[in-house]
Amino acid sequence: MRRSTPEDPRIAMPSEARSRAERGTKAARPVSRLLKFAIGLVFYGLSEAWRILMRLVGKYPPPTAVAIYYHHVLDEDREAIKRQLDHLVRWTTPLPAHISQPLQPGLRYSIVTEDDGWKSFADNAIPELKARNIPVALFAISDRLGQSINGIAFDRLITPDELRALKHEMLTVGSHTASHPSVPTLSDAEASYELRQSRDKLTDILRVDIKLFCFPYGAYNQRLISMCRDAGYERVFTCMAELAKPSGFVTGRVRVDPTDWPLEFHLKLMGAYRWEPAAIALKRLILSVIRESVRRVTLLPRL
Repeated sequence: MRRSTPEDPRIAMPSEARSRAERGTKAARPVSRLLKFAIGLVFYGLSEAWRILMRLVGKYPPPTAVAIYYHHVLDEDREAIKRQLDHLVRWTTPLPAHISQPLQPGLRYSIVTEDDGWKSFADNAIPELKARNIPVALFAISDRLGQSINGIAFDRLITPDELRALKHEMLTVGSHTASHPSVPTLSDAEASYELRQSRDKLTDILRVDIKLFCFPYGAYNQRLISMCRDAGYERVFTCMAELAKPSGFVTGRVRVDPTDWPLEFHLKLMGAYRWEPAAIALKRLILSVIRESVRRVTLLPRL
């Protein structure tokens, strides 16, 4: 079936999206990681100074909610995930992914999610989350359960039986499409199938209504947002590091890993990476201006 060009040219896809499932991603990009860390540290310092100033003048700073997402949590990551979750409950109030109530001024909140439904996360992270009463949303790929994706050999997705066995009051299962494509590259018919098939199949497996959706690779556009509404989802999640808005339909998230440095994890949890979407938009604008300038130069008549 032919792939179509997305109607909305603004496709939200972080530059590292397609390689993020590989364990060596951060090691392969130390400069990018250090740069983001440095900018996040400065951003955090400025935002904390502003919050302190507001309190000094007798005002509560607005509440902040940060949604984070994991992928793999291997056996050797168990101690690291314990430390991260202890830090999370010390600094924030965990919320379920479907929360819609207003947040209290001055407080910090967090939402924990996981993409794909990896067995390592089910084995090593979910017991730790459950022990701390931290809600978690797991976004499963309905037609790939029990398999692996992206050529990953060190982990696999949980099976339908394993997914059913995980079911408890602190766990919410959402859809991550049927087969994990980059949805903006699909035709309307293909995209609709991915959205609806995954919801129907997961509903059949779990006997609960599936209300949450997460875009594979963080790739989406406004056409797909509307299609998610039409498919019956009540909230969709992206991979853009924006503050979460519990009352909104689209929720941004920031990626975390058990291998994050302690301060790096803290900065992400505090929303100090929320400058990234603006930086991505600015980069696109600059590249667009450069391409247009080059095009005009090439069209100039030669003397």
